[in-house]
Amino acid sequence: MSEAARILALAHKDARGIARDRFLLWIALYPLVLVALLRLVLRWIPVEGMALYLAPVSAILAPSLVGILLGFSLIEEHEQKTWQLLRVLPLRERTLWGYLLGGAYVLALALSLACSAIYGRAPTAPSRFLLMTATAALVAPALAVLLAAVARDKIQGLALGKILSAPSAAPLLAFFVPAAWHPLLAWSPWYGIYAGLLESFASPGQLASLGCPLRIPAPAWVVLAVPVGACGLTIFFSLRALRRRVG
Repeated sequence: MSEAARILALAHKDARGIARDRFLLWIALYPLVLVALLRLVLRWIPVEGMALYLAPVSAILAPSLVGILLGFSLIEEHEQKTWQLLRVLPLRERTLWGYLLGGAYVLALALSLACSAIYGRAPTAPSRFLLMTATAALVAPALAVLLAAVARDKIQGLALGKILSAPSAAPLLAFFVPAAWHPLLAWSPWYGIYAGLLESFASPGQLASLGCPLRIPAPAWVVLAVPVGACGLTIFFSLRALRRRVG
């Protein structure tokens, strides 16, 4: 059996396992249910621009959730000493990690697109929306390997998860802190992702009319530089730490 066939067989097995496990299935469906409820609640909130400001949230819920779920699964395998099985699996270590991280990315991206479809607000700039959503999905594998590399058990994982959730507050803080602080907030990967998604949902001149305080750089590479760089470096160094621990 080729390595590609083994990967497909492993993916099929994992998909069946998630479908049979009610808890994992609920975790996978949670962002979809939450966005559907958010769409219903917004009908009763007569605040100008609220639906626009919350539209990016529908696309960035899933990556963090998928990353935490995979990260805690890896921590649990470490606690149960099952990581040693990596040495006897009929797959190369690099291929297995590629499958795990690639699977997390694809699942996060698919859930993000589904959440956005359920939210029901069509982007005015579809290409920018897809680019930013694809960038946001990188958070899933980056968060998963970082949790697994740093946390020694689930308690440490919970504490680390709370610390890592702090940068996600940057877009919210931008509405309350002076403009002079915004360059500092822009170092959070979520700032650029949220800003790019917000612009992709807004019509021309809408953000200015609402008095949006976020500073949105015009070139796409400026918006993408921080999240792509942060996620890429996190995956690289975390994988090195994990390989040393397994080996």
